[in-house]
Amino acid sequence: MRPALLIAMFLFLHSSVALACSCVGGSGSEKQQIATAYQRDALVFVGRVVAVETVVTTDTLQVSDTGPLEQRTQMVRKESFRYTFTVSRKYKGLTTEDTVLVSSATQSASCGREFKAGAEYLLYGFQISEKASPYGGPATPIPPYFATSLCNRGQELKDVKRAELKQLKKLAQAG
Repeated sequence: MRPALLIAMFLFLHSSVALACSCVGGSGSEKQQIATAYQRDALVFVGRVVAVETVVTTDTLQVSDTGPLEQRTQMVRKESFRYTFTVSRKYKGLTTEDTVLVSSATQSASCGREFKAGAEYLLYGFQISEKASPYGGPATPIPPYFATSLCNRGQELKDVKRAELKQLKKLAQAG
């Protein structure tokens, strides 16, 4: 009985580690990390969350080449949050827009980030314009949209250091 318990514990610990969000930490000074994030990310702004909606998508994946059709495919359901932000300060990625939609996974284990309606944030995000093939083939172009994750900088505006906002202003002006 003990070996079975050890195996169960190993499988539980191993599976929970595999599902956890993993971000590569930034190196260098805070100023260098801000500059790196600004260069890497397609979107940087300050805005207030005015709407939150849950978006559900489903994909059909082929899991086998043989057998009955219903056993060769599997449906995969994915949930994400889509946030509507009213933009008060633009640093990168926006020109005339006063609102922007930003998606994030619903689970922190998938690096999802949650935002509170009514709160104001400094947000860094990336643009998604392709959907990876579940079969390892070439990616499929999709209508572009912005997303963010726990791995991107950003936080509630009340917690942002003034030095970061000043640096972002300089980076945007140097543009």
